[in-house]
Amino acid sequence: MSGRALLGILIAWIGWAGGFLFLYAVQATGCRAGWNEQMLGPISLLRLLLIIATAAIVLVLFWLTAKAHRDGSTSSLAKIGVLANGAAILATMCFAGVVWLRLCA
Repeated sequence: MSGRALLGILIAWIGWAGGFLFLYAVQATGCRAGWNEQMLGPISLLRLLLIIATAAIVLVLFWLTAKAHRDGSTSSLAKIGVLANGAAILATMCFAGVVWLRLCA
């Protein structure tokens, strides 16, 4: 298995893990800094930042997936990579809780 094929399979999961860490770092920082109490209309600053971060993570995952599979290879590994990256993008839906869940305890 070539390094490029392995990266094509794992790139979105690596991006998902980085996005997960980033999202919780923003949440922890925002809770500590009181961003959840600063309102921008009907939404708190922290919730808005988390929604924007979630959308950015999804866009980056789509970009990473497209970049990893740009060569149009039809090999089995390329097909597995597309499916694995699609699963990582779908797993990002768990981040949607930033829309309705309580952000700070």
